[in-house]
Amino acid sequence: MSFNYVKLYYGPCASHHSVIHKPQKLKGLRDCLHKLGYRVDLVPVEHINYCVLVMCGLEVFRCNIQNLKFNMHYTLCPVSQRALQAVIDSSAKLQRARSYLWFWQLLEDQLFKRNEYLPKDYWPSKLEIKPFSSCVDCVNCCGILAN
Repeated sequence: MSFNYVKLYYGPCASHHSVIHKPQKLKGLRDCLHKLGYRVDLVPVEHINYCVLVMCGLEVFRCNIQNLKFNMHYTLCPVSQRALQAVIDSSAKLQRARSYLWFWQLLEDQLFKRNEYLPKDYWPSKLEIKPFSSCVDCVNCCGILAN
């Protein structure tokens, strides 16, 4: 699923003694998202006064559809501006999370481990360490009794 894909679930708006779906309330937000390169699908649902923006299966913004202005540009509606900012922020966070997970998947796949085709590791592999002496040797040498 693309990060530039937004599903906009909206319910019927209860106003002026009628309850009907009004996609015109989402016109400014939808047009602005189209200009920024997002693909927007409007999905009508049966919940009254409901508006949710979903990206990659995650809810990024929720509001009452009555708070959106009817058939207005997004700059004239503060709720649309907040929804737009939430979409932009969440797409940046999702891209960051994808690259982070991709990098850690590379590490898990052992692409960075040394093998016979990579340059030699010049760290000394065999260190010459004398074995520890016994307690008797320590008493004879230093005169310290160790338990």
